[in-house]
This record gives sequence, C-alpha cells and structure tokens, in this order.
Amino acid sequence: MRRTRLTGLTVLALAALLAGGAVVSGYGSRALSAVRAASWDLDIERAMDVVGVAPGMVVGEAGAGDGYFSLPMARRVGPEGAVYANDISRRVLSQLESNARREQLDNVHVVEGDVDDPRFPRRDLELVVIVHAFHDFTQPVAWLRNVKKYLGPGATVAIIDRDPSQVGDSHFWPRERIVRYAEEAGFEPTKVVDSISRHLIVVIKPRAERASAR
Repeated sequence: MRRTRLTGLTVLALAALLAGGAVVSGYGSRALSAVRAASWDLDIERAMDVVGVAPGMVVGEAGAGDGYFSLPMARRVGPEGAVYANDISRRVLSQLESNARREQLDNVHVVEGDVDDPRFPRRDLELVVIVHAFHDFTQPVAWLRNVKKYLGPGATVAIIDRDPSQVGDSHFWPRERIVRYAEEAGFEPTKVVDSISRHLIVVIKPRAERASAR
C-alpha cells in the first residue's frame, strides 16, 4: 500500500480531524481542507487561471471530496455557470452539499460515480478537473475513456496534483505516467505546467479521430 509522507503539522491536524469524524474522499485517503492546506498548499486561483475556469462555464470535477476545488470553481463560474462535483463516496458528497449550502452556492450539483466512470449527467461539459486525486484512481485509463462522452466540443480535462519531482514523494505520479495513461485513453496533452506551488498541471483533450481512407 502506498503512503503519503506527512509533516508533523499535517499528522497532528489529521489526527484531530479523524478523531472528530473527518470525511475522506472515495477516490483515496483525502482528508478535509485543514489537512490539505497544510500538506498540499495549492494556489487555487492561479491553478484555475491555468486550466481556464471562467464565468459562465459548465465544468465537472472528479474526486471532489468536501469541495476543496469545487467550491472555488463555483464562485468563479458564478450563477450563470455550473459545477458538477463527482465522487464515489456518498458520505463525502453529503459533506460537499452541506458546505455548498453554507456558502450559498446554488450552482454546485453532486454526482455519485463509479471507479471507472464519473457518470456526469450532462454531455456538454467544457472542462473536467481532477485535483489531488488522479494518483489514487484504480482504473485511470478506463475512467479517461469514459469521461469523453460527457465532454462538449473543444472541452479539456485538467489533472492537477503534487509534482513528485519537486516534493520528493513517489506517492504521486510523474508527468510521464499521466501522459501515458492519457494517450492510452485517446487523449493528447495540450499544456503541462509545473511552476505553481510545486504542483503539476497536465491539460489534455480528446485526440481527433482520423478519417478513414476511401
């Protein structure tokens, strides 16, 4: 079993959260925001700039957990947009719904998916993000193949995770592995950024199908 190395501050925060019944994501051992803030330190606003989150967009997130990234996206896309927040755990989705209500974000819609299919209810998503979760996917290639049917024309998928070459932790996947899975699933990379808070952002899009020869 792979283990993430945690700092002393993170261990203390995790212990406190688990003692209080912390919610974890169904895609892996992701705890609540206080732990993530201490250990991941993602500049969310800059990350959204890189992947192209904009007002009015209809976007999805896989492995959304308690809303660490979904809620900031919902604020950015605004009331004219929508966020479909997916996870495979009903428990964490209930927590996300509660968090969205508390922040009065009516444009967040939770979606319970499978390990190989996010089961988004729409086929016109403009962007799907996977934040701090892809390295825990048990069927990454099958999942990527299935997500294509929920994407609208020109849509992209953005994988955002800690960069193992910068944080020195083999729990996370290097860009070569992420790109390999994407290519196996019929995607091609359009952008790779590794300059934001020691994170790796890989943006991919479905590869154009070649027309058959007549």
